Amino acid sequence: MRPIKSFQDLEVYQKLLAISVAVAKRISLGHSRPDRESICIDSHFPARSAFSPADAGGRGNDKLVAIVLDLPVKIATAHSLRFSDQTKAIQILEEIMLNCNILVVYLEQYRDLENPSNVIPGTDPGSIQIDSGARAGMTIEPEFFTEQIKSILTVRGKILRLQFSWKKFSQQYKNKQNA
Repeated sequence: MRPIKSFQDLEVYQKLLAISVAVAKRISLGHSRPDRESICIDSHFPARSAFSPADAGGRGNDKLVAIVLDLPVKIATAHSLRFSDQTKAIQILEEIMLNCNILVVYLEQYRDLENPSNVIPGTDPGSIQIDSGARAGMTIEPEFFTEQIKSILTVRGKILRLQFSWKKFSQQYKNKQNA
């Protein structure tokens, strides 16, 4: 195992950076295709999240991209604060894990809304199908989104272990200082 000299050496940063670039490119490409009408998550799910970025303009797809691009930035921030403000660093890791969960929901929604011929997850394949209007038959690659979701959940678990590690180190450091 290599020593961690900067946040760029953290596996969770590297993985989140790769995921964020891949997802942002895929979502942006979906918007730029002139042959299809792109679905905005908020038009179907109008409830606003307390964690929606201010610069997202209220569009769900923009929120999705903003959240995914912000995850590696938050890892860098938490890494920088881990000694000077350990409580804040732990809180940021908690926010990252929350945003990973939110991102998984957004990716599942985007995948299913952009694939109108897909069966709604959790239903009997013969009962409810999304297959109507001008968008019928247009699809995106659901495998891409399934892989990204799996990766995000794996990284989320690693962030939880990183958080435990930082807490343990902080406790040992405090005990050493008090001795």
